[in-house]
Amino acid sequence: MPTEADELDLINDIYKPGWLDDEREVEAIMESQPFPVFGDTPAGSDPIQLPDSVLGWKLHEKVTGKPWPSGSQGNVGSCVSWGTRNGVTLTMLAQIVAGSSEEFADIAQEPIYALSRVEIGKRRLGRNDGSIGAWAAEAVKSFGVLKRAVYGNIDLTKYSEARCKEWGWSGLPDELEPIAKERPIKAYSKVTTVDECQRALAQGYGVNVCSNQGFRLSRDSDGFCAPRGTWAHSMAIIGYQLGKRPGFFILNSWGADAYSGPMGLGDGPGGGFWAEADVVERMLKRGDSYCYSSLNGFPAQRPNFYF
Repeated sequence: MPTEADELDLINDIYKPGWLDDEREVEAIMESQPFPVFGDTPAGSDPIQLPDSVLGWKLHEKVTGKPWPSGSQGNVGSCVSWGTRNGVTLTMLAQIVAGSSEEFADIAQEPIYALSRVEIGKRRLGRNDGSIGAWAAEAVKSFGVLKRAVYGNIDLTKYSEARCKEWGWSGLPDELEPIAKERPIKAYSKVTTVDECQRALAQGYGVNVCSNQGFRLSRDSDGFCAPRGTWAHSMAIIGYQLGKRPGFFILNSWGADAYSGPMGLGDGPGGGFWAEADVVERMLKRGDSYCYSSLNGFPAQRPNFYF
């Protein structure tokens, strides 16, 4: 098992966080949202009886017949697009399992990265990597998402670091914008507490968490990673558990090989880990974490899709 020093070297040398902490930019984006905080939405204020656990990756298995994949962002700071993509994916899966006519689509990260940085962020980051959670949330609402497919001479079937770099400066090609706008997210809302996060997940709304909290890369016997150091990073929260050790399942974008140790409750994707609820509370308090709605906003839902 690698030592803590070894893990820090790995993070510095191989993995590349890419979240930018900018409260002013977040505030500017959120001013125009009808429900800036999830607790103010119909779903956030609904007195739902929380299930003991939510294992969002099980929805992926149910819909596609395959495990939720543990992809890697590679050597580019595109984590915000990955966290946003995975949060939106959970929302989409929950819709499908609850009976929506929505078809499953493998959402591409590169368009989210491009749209967040250029169309929303107006190239204010220059050629440096990274993005802001609120920019990505606004991107998928205003411009929509693209599934992995071939579009004319643009092959989006596989994730590309080079394309992230290129589009992160040039923006999404004009011919793809009308296609993306066919699949917009209706709304997004800030998640600021553990209670809001649990309520969002229990009703099928995926969450992207952006924070400076770092973690060990080795899981303990329950699948939990201990908090260590700082990462300016974005990840998705796709599950939670109550009981004697309350926590949340966080899906990272550094691939399954980044972690070692048992998976814990639900045998989640290898690229993720469980984190203590109080640690996640601190992460959410950074103020740049979001859940994503279906095409109908944030109605209170009690779908029987978790098991």
